[in-house]
Amino acid sequence: MKRIWKDKEKLLKATQILLAAFLMFIGPTYLLYILQRMGVPHALLLLTALSSFTAGLILIFHLAREEKELEKP
Repeated sequence: MKRIWKDKEKLLKATQILLAAFLMFIGPTYLLYILQRMGVPHALLLLTALSSFTAGLILIFHLAREEKELEKP
């Protein structure tokens, strides 16, 4: 039973890392492109890109902190 739970934790962590990478790299580029094509004002585009990158960065730092806490004896 423990093995199944451990695999779910690994899957969740991998999903979170992929989400963080998506937010940090794909969000500010392709999301900006899509919103620009929709006619969104430039200031809102910049705020969206900055918030996407910041959310990804926060998620990465959160995951790193969790990993560091797990490594402590």
